[in-house]
Parts: sequence; structure tokens; C-alpha cells
Amino acid sequence: MKKRLDIKGAPYKIGDIVRVLNNPNEDETFDKHLSGKFGLIEYFEYDCGCGQSFPEDLMIGVRFSNGKSEEFWKEELLLTP
Repeated sequence: MKKRLDIKGAPYKIGDIVRVLNNPNEDETFDKHLSGKFGLIEYFEYDCGCGQSFPEDLMIGVRFSNGKSEEFWKEELLLTP
């Protein structure tokens, strides 16, 4: 289920601006073309079957300027000022 509200204990807040890091988990499914791009936290995903746990270990939906959204682990993102 996608949660579009802030969750107490989550590492980010809805609306935070983040930068995608350069595949820190060495995940073969990571889209390296997104490295360095900035986006907006749009939602939190806890039920997609990737082993997430509530509230801290979640998939994070990030929307980019082209309107597309992708999901990341918290370790793959950096909060920007």
C-alpha cells in the first residue's frame, strides 16, 4: 500500500527533496541513469514484497521533473537542503 502522508519513524517526509546516490547497495536492479538526479518524495511503500518493515525500512517513491516516479531504499537517497 502506498502511503502519501508522513509516517512517524520514516527516514524522510513527504515533499522532501532528495538526490539519488550512485548505487550504494550495488543492486543489479538499480537504474544508474538516475544517479545524481533530484526528485521529490511522493509516497512510502510498505507492501511491494521487497522485505520492507514499518516504519523505517521502506521503499520510497520519488517523483522526478519529467513526471515519472521510481522507488528507492533510504540508503540510495540523500536529503538536500
